[in-house]
Amino acid sequence: MNQNTDFADYFPHSSEQTYLNHAAVSPLPRPTVEALRWYLDQRSGQNIEFWPQALEVRQQFKMKVAALINARPEDIAWTPNTSSGLNILANGLSWQPGDRILLNSMEFPANVYPFLNLERLGVAVDFVVPREGRLLLEDFEHAITPRTRLLSISFVQFLNGFRSDLKALAELCHRHGLIFCVDAIQGLGALQMDVQAMGIDFLACSGHKWLMWPLGTGFVYIAPHLLERLHPAVVGWFSVQGSERFLDYRLEFLPHAGRFETGTFNTAGLVGANASLDMMLEIGPQAIEQRVLHLSSLLIDACRRIGLELFTVPDLQHRSGIVTFRHPRAGELFEALARERIHVSLREGMIRVAPHFYNTEADIQRLMEAVNRFNRRNGTA
Repeated sequence: MNQNTDFADYFPHSSEQTYLNHAAVSPLPRPTVEALRWYLDQRSGQNIEFWPQALEVRQQFKMKVAALINARPEDIAWTPNTSSGLNILANGLSWQPGDRILLNSMEFPANVYPFLNLERLGVAVDFVVPREGRLLLEDFEHAITPRTRLLSISFVQFLNGFRSDLKALAELCHRHGLIFCVDAIQGLGALQMDVQAMGIDFLACSGHKWLMWPLGTGFVYIAPHLLERLHPAVVGWFSVQGSERFLDYRLEFLPHAGRFETGTFNTAGLVGANASLDMMLEIGPQAIEQRVLHLSSLLIDACRRIGLELFTVPDLQHRSGIVTFRHPRAGELFEALARERIHVSLREGMIRVAPHFYNTEADIQRLMEAVNRFNRRNGTA
């Protein structure tokens, strides 16, 4: 993708605002909006039942997600969000009192509470503490005990954009016999991912951030070797073989990840997700990653030039689409930027910026000029 590629037709909001908040929620691209309108037209009269088509939509979704992460479609199950996906893992394993789970103290709560909820079963949760915003492999290794069974981590940390070396963590986990789980929501869609090459056992992801899907649409990936170790904690008529035989009540689970899909699914969400996936697969995950990292590098350099203290780790191998900086009047700066229709996040008293592939160098310049103006007005330059 050329750095000067114009995506204005796909993202018409860009003519009226500078949106740099994709780590919170992304705008829907024009092709996705058109696909949703088509679906609503179908359901409102042209094809009200839509059921055979809905099943095809779901299968296409799994095929496209599989292509994006280098998996098999049968290893994908749709979920409404990341939390639901992580609960499939947390509540699907057979736990014993004294078992331990390894997390870190910089995680978004979605990757914490499903595991803390297991303390009622006598499971203990250990937390690795970051060092200056970094999560170090050796700290995870030192925290593993003979009773540790699972390590769960975000591909990219929500607060400072720290990108973990998933392959190295997977190798560590497998040397010690641990299940390796990844929350991919802040990475997938911005960065390339290969679940097989990275050695991921379980992955959960919502799509409303970098993937640009409708809210309430996500998925899990379950490695084939893990499937039989997971028991569905929640079961519905879609979880079983022969679901079309309504009065045949045999509880025979599907032989793939679909056993974790309980019933009627968010068809509108999957229609929209398919359109966004088509766009991203056409542009190419590698091209998207290169563009996102180019923009985040521009941000890091610009922050340094005007003396902003970075909370983001600047090391190239740990960069992502998120750049976070400290400011003595962060709340006021956030409000001033919003008044100029420059959209970022205020997180833990810091400014978090998250550009996507369609953003431009001019967007970054506009943000930094606005920060400079605020600093001059308020004596914080």
